[in-house]
Amino acid sequence: MSNVDDAGNKKPADTAFKQQRLPACRPIFTPAAVGAVFLLVGVPFIIMGMALKSASGAITELAVQYDGDGASGSCQIYSSGAGTTCEVSFTAPEAMAAPVYVYYQLDNFYQNHRRYVKSYDKYQLLGTVASKHAHKECVPLVYNGSTALHPCGLVANSLFNDKIILATDQEIAYDGIAWAADATKYQQPDGFEAKVDTSGAAAACVGSTATRASCSSSTCSAAGLDTGCGAYHCASASAAYYGCEADAYYFYFYPEDDSYQYLFETFPEVVTPMMGVDTERFQVWMRVAALPKFRKLYAVLNSDLAEGDVVTFNVEANFDVSHFKGTKSLILTTTSWFGGKNAFIGVVFVAVGALCVGFGVLFVAKQAAAPRVLGDLKFLQ
Repeated sequence: MSNVDDAGNKKPADTAFKQQRLPACRPIFTPAAVGAVFLLVGVPFIIMGMALKSASGAITELAVQYDGDGASGSCQIYSSGAGTTCEVSFTAPEAMAAPVYVYYQLDNFYQNHRRYVKSYDKYQLLGTVASKHAHKECVPLVYNGSTALHPCGLVANSLFNDKIILATDQEIAYDGIAWAADATKYQQPDGFEAKVDTSGAAAACVGSTATRASCSSSTCSAAGLDTGCGAYHCASASAAYYGCEADAYYFYFYPEDDSYQYLFETFPEVVTPMMGVDTERFQVWMRVAALPKFRKLYAVLNSDLAEGDVVTFNVEANFDVSHFKGTKSLILTTTSWFGGKNAFIGVVFVAVGALCVGFGVLFVAKQAAAPRVLGDLKFLQ
């Protein structure tokens, strides 16, 4: 900055700007001001805490542990083996307005382990069949014998594969459970095709007893698909669960199926060939949890429940928790404007607010009983 003005005169050095004497806000924390600040912070915290506690208390949540140490049901894999079936029932203690959310809960499963979290190949999940990154990112789950896994990695190949289907007459949706952003992260392998068959060729290929089967070259050619296609029968009883047309037959084609083991082949009990990585149960699982005890959304009941209504699920237990000493539970819960049931946050808000109000009252009381004479504020200028 020049020391000469426009007229050529030298500017004075003793100015408020140069000597830093410009006016500024310098708050002075008097006892009254401190007490007021504590009260202004504490009262809103108490009000917010009471509102959060009220919202949490209005939520109805039911939980049943059906597998693992301490479970009372008959779905314990450690004693009966994978594929064990049982019923899990809930009785509504009060009216529960739709939507009622169905979660599964795992305990002692560390999805947040560093090696676990990084064990996947995003290029495979986006449809690339031969990904050069797979060996580096997916170790140790790259191959099943000599067959490459697609998708590879620990996260994808530890999918929660218990099959949980509603047995009572409420309305349920098994889709719409994944985040909208997840739809952009998963695509079927490049070259994948699927179509409904009405000619009867797919039915002949599958047969009367199987759910899916490989088809001959001539059948694939007649269906307009490359050699190596397969056929799938969507049973009426589980059509809503799998997101397919009841009692419909499908043709599907996966590229290089002899060289790759795709998701529907790894987890046929919960994933169909037509959906593959587009299965929302898979996408929910792939969003890893931060804590070893976590819940993931499985379905949504769209029927209001009256007090005393019974909701029953048929469970086919395939996910073994015995080797990591975990447990599995099924959760039925409503929500509020705040989210799920969580009384802790409301209690913390009330506690912090009460503490602030207490300190504020103490400051005010002390000043009223034994006031402290303040010095002359001009000496602070």
